[in-house]
Amino acid sequence: MTENSSKILIADDSHSVHRLIRSCIPTEYSTHIVSAFDGVECLKALDSGVDLAFIDVHMPKMGGLDALCAARISGNKTFVTLISGRNTKHCIDLAHKLDAYEFLIKPFSRNEIETIVRNFQRISNPMKVLLVEDSPIIIKIMHKVLANSIFRLNIEEARTERVAVGRCNAEAFDVVFLDASVRGSNGYETLARLRQPHPATKVVVISADRHVLSESEALNRGATAVIYKPFFPTEIDDVLHRIFGLKSPKLTTDDSIRGFDIRLHGRTIAVEHSDSGHVYEYVWFRDPPYLRLPLVRENEMANIPAHRLMPTAKKVAVLELERASLLDNSTRQ
Repeated sequence: MTENSSKILIADDSHSVHRLIRSCIPTEYSTHIVSAFDGVECLKALDSGVDLAFIDVHMPKMGGLDALCAARISGNKTFVTLISGRNTKHCIDLAHKLDAYEFLIKPFSRNEIETIVRNFQRISNPMKVLLVEDSPIIIKIMHKVLANSIFRLNIEEARTERVAVGRCNAEAFDVVFLDASVRGSNGYETLARLRQPHPATKVVVISADRHVLSESEALNRGATAVIYKPFFPTEIDDVLHRIFGLKSPKLTTDDSIRGFDIRLHGRTIAVEHSDSGHVYEYVWFRDPPYLRLPLVRENEMANIPAHRLMPTAKKVAVLELERASLLDNSTRQ
């Protein structure tokens, strides 16, 4: 699918909302915009095939959530942003269940619509991905995790450093996921060799080691990001948004933050998980790695292990620092 052939649906009973969204959409899409003013028209448009949709939750004849639910049951995979005049937990929960990308509250801004369109363009454009891993079990797990990403990832494998370097010399990959513990290689040296032929390649280092210096060294040697085992599809999506300069959807970030209490004091940020009582403390820095010297205060009575929440707690801490404009964006790759 090319950008020019993408079909966009605007479903809302307000003509002013239609005009606002249309004005934010690049001119190359102008002949591929479908309008719907009630839920029945919305469902018909979804069934006929659209790639990107802005759907109002409350419309005549049939609600936007009902129309999207019916379409999803039929196997529809449209990239959807839901819009509403009010924010309710019921709507947000349904938005998650229906795999909506974003949920906007009226009145929304031009910038919010433009951001979603830009993200759609990047997310819907297939990416060449190389997975460097020597464990058949981990490869199987990684394939499953990456397959559930919202990004369109064409995944190839390399089980040794030599094969991985050869593949990167022969062709350019958008992203390389490199396990730092591949047998017979030094992860950091391999990192440099993978990036040498095509410096624009984003290398994400996978590690089971949470020691601060290992993350710092990986970033200093050219890694775009470091993720720690175990991880989930939402973490992959978050990393891919970040390394390609895309703003993560509020539907994801706000949902994460709601489950945590955050305290920012001087150079320390503490994130407490509301349900479990686990507290994750970090010393924060303006340049990567933004969070260092982690300290976990585990609630021994909790049903959820502290290590399972650590990746989300770290994400929440970085999001809070971003909101407070405390990070130096010029250092981001």
